[in-house]
Amino acid sequence: MSRFNAMLVTFLLVEAVVPAARALYLDVSHSGVWKLPEDTPHDLQFALRFNASDLLPHVPPEALLEVTVVPDEAWKLSFVNDTVLFTAEEVLRGMNKSVTFTGYYWGTTELTFYLTRNDLDPDFDDPVLLSEDDLAITIDRKSLIVDTIFIAVGSFFVLINNINMGAQLDINIIKSVLRRPLGPACGFVSQFLCMPTLTFAMGKLFFGDPLHRLGLFTLGCSPGGTSSNFWTLIFNGDINLSITMTIISTIAAMGMMPMWMFTLGSSLLEENANIQIPFVNLAISLFTLTVPVCLGIVLRMKRPAWAEKGKRIIKPFSFFILIFFMVVGTYNSYKVLLMMTWQMVVAGFLVVLCGYTLGAIFARVVCLTGDKVIAISIETALQNPGVAFILLKLSLESPYSDLAAVPIIATLFVSGPPLILVYLCYLLARRCCGCCPSAQGADGQTGSSAEIGNKEPGEAMKFLPDAEGGTLKGREE
Repeated sequence: MSRFNAMLVTFLLVEAVVPAARALYLDVSHSGVWKLPEDTPHDLQFALRFNASDLLPHVPPEALLEVTVVPDEAWKLSFVNDTVLFTAEEVLRGMNKSVTFTGYYWGTTELTFYLTRNDLDPDFDDPVLLSEDDLAITIDRKSLIVDTIFIAVGSFFVLINNINMGAQLDINIIKSVLRRPLGPACGFVSQFLCMPTLTFAMGKLFFGDPLHRLGLFTLGCSPGGTSSNFWTLIFNGDINLSITMTIISTIAAMGMMPMWMFTLGSSLLEENANIQIPFVNLAISLFTLTVPVCLGIVLRMKRPAWAEKGKRIIKPFSFFILIFFMVVGTYNSYKVLLMMTWQMVVAGFLVVLCGYTLGAIFARVVCLTGDKVIAISIETALQNPGVAFILLKLSLESPYSDLAAVPIIATLFVSGPPLILVYLCYLLARRCCGCCPSAQGADGQTGSSAEIGNKEPGEAMKFLPDAEGGTLKGREE
């Protein structure tokens, strides 16, 4: 072959191959959104193909083409191999190859495919996007038997504790609180007017993800929970006012939560069209929280001896439930801790701090006594996360409900442990310095409102440690 003919063949081959290389497209076995369980290896299969079939005979079979898979957030997925090499012959035969990855963190990751090597194109330098439509990989939380056991056992404990809480209520004390409802009114204003707007503003300020905004806002719209009653006992607040406020706020939440979801919450729903709040299920969930308390009230009326026995265990049992949910919940959802951001921690801390402050300010404005200030402050700041979790679980499919709950869990982690630290410092100050006296009632006596006018401390208070060590009950004996 003459030199002229050889140059002509080379020229024709290059002219044929370059358009063929540019006509490559990717054939992925999955499209759209691919939902996969966590902690499980998966193979994503795909093949390279040529569009221009008339140029295929001119493609050198030994030429190599490389495809690289790039996630939008690399930390969400762990790849065994994110690069695949094809020979031109394998492309011609339509051979499938795969990348292997494992998803450890819940959520959606978009995968983009690039052609990073192309021996068919002598001028190939920069990666070429192979597909305009990214593949979305959604890593879902794996359903485990421990989840079912945790929910069943935890729900049973909460049910028993709510009945016991209701059994500690005295109808006469409730009537006296409702005759002059300054405490419940302060709690209602701070809890259902200030906290929803505050959490909405914090979500807008710190979060760009509508799911995180919705989670924090849902917590802000939730009523008070039994944890606020426990901490009110610890800090010598008015436990009768605290329990009464918890019942009132739980009932009021059946109307106030839908109202906020229809107003401020609607803007969050517009940003994420997949979110729909099932208000009927929310009403049922709140109903299941109020019924045990009402059963406890009836139990006190019909079987006062049983109520007295329940009073002896209410504090240790509440503490046990708190530890149970903290330990088992952390073990069951340890990945949530790894998914927290500094924005979630700061937002949660500010929400809790503002809750304490707003509740105390409103109580002081209407000149309530110190024990009632403590009760209203704690009741405002410590809202019921269970209601928020139920709402999110019923409203969103997994894993989006879990992602929306991350700011809620972050708020819980910056509320409980600091209270423990404050209480230890409080006991230390009283023991060493004799300062930090107990909250006082209207007549200057210390203790909760149930104790005012009575020299003997309330039965529940006998089981609390005092600054001198031991318990009041132990001293009497």
